[in-house]
Amino acid sequence: MKTLELTGYLAGVNARKTKLAPDGVVLVVESCRNSGARRTTGKRAVLKRADARAKAASVQPILSNY
Repeated sequence: MKTLELTGYLAGVNARKTKLAPDGVVLVVESCRNSGARRTTGKRAVLKRADARAKAASVQPILSNY
C-alpha cells in the first residue's frame, strides 16, 4: 500500500482542477455534490473529523455536507 501525505495529494488534485477549469469555473462535480440529507450519523462524524484534521494541517478542507 502506498502512503500519501494529505498536502501532496491535495496539491495534485488542485493542479488537475486548474487544468480542467483554469478560470475558476465551478466544476460539475462540485455543484452536484450530495446534499447529505440522508447521511448516517457515523458518516457525519467522519466528515467532521476530516474537516478538523485538514484545518489543523492548514489545508483547505474538502467540500462536504454534514
